[in-house]
Amino acid sequence: MDPRHRDGLLALAGLGVLLAGSLATVGAGPLLDPAAAAVGVAGAGLLEVAFLRYPGVLLAAWERRYVPLVGLLVVLGLGSLAVLFAPVLVGALAWGLVTYLALLACVLAGLGNPLSAVSRRSDGE
Repeated sequence: MDPRHRDGLLALAGLGVLLAGSLATVGAGPLLDPAAAAVGVAGAGLLEVAFLRYPGVLLAAWERRYVPLVGLLVVLGLGSLAVLFAPVLVGALAWGLVTYLALLACVLAGLGNPLSAVSRRSDGE
């Protein structure tokens, strides 16, 4: 399976669990909070820029066996803790996954990653 498809499926699964968990416990409020959306979009964008800027190190680590699944489990674990202690963070995690899925959709549609221009290094590396 193409790693992009695998990662997209994991992100969709994670988003579904976060949405269901939030709606069942704390409601839709954290998902609709503008601050949560801003933090989630910014966080996902920064993470994506890091992967684009340092692909040798980060992609090599990400492609190791079980790392994507462990990443999903970490996000879901953080979401579970957030429901208890800081519900707005569930919204940020969900918006982060939505942002990743939107970027992935651009790549899969052949448009390229919109953040690739931002991630270019100016020092020639």
